[in-house]
Amino acid sequence: MFAERFDALMNIAEVSNSLLSRAVHINSSHIGRLRTGARPLPKKHEYLEPMCRYLAEHIKKEYQCSALQKLTGIGDAAFNSVEHMARYLEQWLLETENDTAATTGRLISGFSRVVFSPAAAPGNLSVEEAPRKYARHLYGNAGKRKAVKQFFLMILQEKKPQMLLLFSDESMAWLYEDPAFSVRWMELFKQVILKGNRVRIIHTVSRDFNEFMEAVTKWIPIYMTGMIEPYYYPRLRDGVFQRTMFIAPDTAAVISSSVHQDTEGMLHIFLTDRTAVSALVTEYERYLTLCRPLMRIFTGQETERFHRDFFGLAYVEGSVRLRCAMPPLFTMPEALVRELTTQTGSEELFQLWERILALFCRNIQKQRITLTLLDPELALLTPSRLKLPLAEAFSIHDFTYTREQYLAHWEWLKLLERQYENLTVTLSSEPDFHTLLYVKDDAGVVMAKADMPLAAFITSERNMVNAFWDYLNG
Repeated sequence: MFAERFDALMNIAEVSNSLLSRAVHINSSHIGRLRTGARPLPKKHEYLEPMCRYLAEHIKKEYQCSALQKLTGIGDAAFNSVEHMARYLEQWLLETENDTAATTGRLISGFSRVVFSPAAAPGNLSVEEAPRKYARHLYGNAGKRKAVKQFFLMILQEKKPQMLLLFSDESMAWLYEDPAFSVRWMELFKQVILKGNRVRIIHTVSRDFNEFMEAVTKWIPIYMTGMIEPYYYPRLRDGVFQRTMFIAPDTAAVISSSVHQDTEGMLHIFLTDRTAVSALVTEYERYLTLCRPLMRIFTGQETERFHRDFFGLAYVEGSVRLRCAMPPLFTMPEALVRELTTQTGSEELFQLWERILALFCRNIQKQRITLTLLDPELALLTPSRLKLPLAEAFSIHDFTYTREQYLAHWEWLKLLERQYENLTVTLSSEPDFHTLLYVKDDAGVVMAKADMPLAAFITSERNMVNAFWDYLNG
């Protein structure tokens, strides 16, 4: 893990082994061995801090910063100073393969930064002209980059949108080792989506969970367009042979194979023959029958479908962990609910409270419910943000607590905690105002924007559920 990350970081910074060696006074061959994994990072690594500082100083261009964010999940604040970026890079490089908390945290952070942007209707976009001749047989990582670029450009020439079929369990080095191409790939992908094309993708969750979570983090902005259908294959595979299939059923396909993540010199085939592409569609669809939905994505005004799936999960037996800024609706006293119903003119508020309170009373008798909420003292510093989580997603508009109402809610919550042994409330300075996390043990995860427009996903993939549960438990 360290070697892969260090090598990717060197590529983004566009720093050679010799340049870095002179800067930190380490033999160039030593750095080369660190990049390849031939030499592990020693326990005493005093040189890592100056290396990260030097690399941070060389990540200034827009495409480098964009590539770094996609690779690491680094927040915008880290770019304020070289010192902040260097510290973040050092921590990121030192994470172990078993540190799922860190990768889960980056997924949450990436989701919270997403600005919801639904895909536009098909239209005429100004795109790069497709090549007149397409290379049919390409080799190695550079060849795959060329093949994929051809694939996207050819799709962008089509007048009608289509459902793209994507699967790859091969190494992603072809994409991330070239930071400029990584940025260009994302631009092309967004153009494909904006032209109205939808994407069905099968993720690989069995080879390395942290790698999988990193991939999901990078896909979050595209997921939130509402144009992606993600799936996963639930069974274990031996991981010896890998395969890639990028298929546009009406246009072209890219296929390749490799052995044990070694893609050096491997063949990539670019196909436009309709019969051949149709055969690949059949292969993909047969594989899809063995897969399960990875997550259900909700955007825009899909509130009815979100309600159904959210309550469907809530009725499943199992302990609950909920992290959000404000106390949830089921902890609100009836008098305050009636007051707010009159204040907002929304009968939906009282009806929703009755429904969710009944659910709470049913579950609390035999299930533990742990709430992690923003410390009230911190919340009161920003009175304009004192809003019920997901209020507008449940058709409760223009709702904001007064200071007195918020404090009344908290007093009632304290009474509930004393009344119910299975209810635990913890305070934190971390929960933001924009993201809600709801985890039902061994059942599912809901991650949602706390404000509108609705942007959320629900997953029941077991490894992801366990990762989110452990993250909140930690």
